Amino acid sequence: MGNILEFVPTPKVPTQLVLQDNIDIAFCLWAINMFGVQHMEDGQLQTVGPKDLGSLRVEFVLDCLKMAQESELLSDKGKAFITKLLQHP
Repeated sequence: MGNILEFVPTPKVPTQLVLQDNIDIAFCLWAINMFGVQHMEDGQLQTVGPKDLGSLRVEFVLDCLKMAQESELLSDKGKAFITKLLQHP
C-alpha cells in the first residue's frame, strides 16, 4: 500500500458581507464594538459607527460576529440573526 495524502481544502473567506437592513447593521456594529474595538493608546474608548463599516476588513467583522455568536450576551433570537449574517454568501 502506498501513502495516502489527505487534502483538506481551506474554506474561502467571503470578500464582502451583505447587510440587507438596519437590523443587520445594528448587529454588526454591536459585535464590533463589543468584541473587536480595543481601547485606543491614549486611553479613550474607540467606537465604530455605520459610516465606518465600509472601511473595515470583512474578516474582522466576521470574527467579531463569531465571537458575539459564542457569547452569553445574546438571546437565542439574537444569535439567530448573527447566524443568518454568517451564512449569507
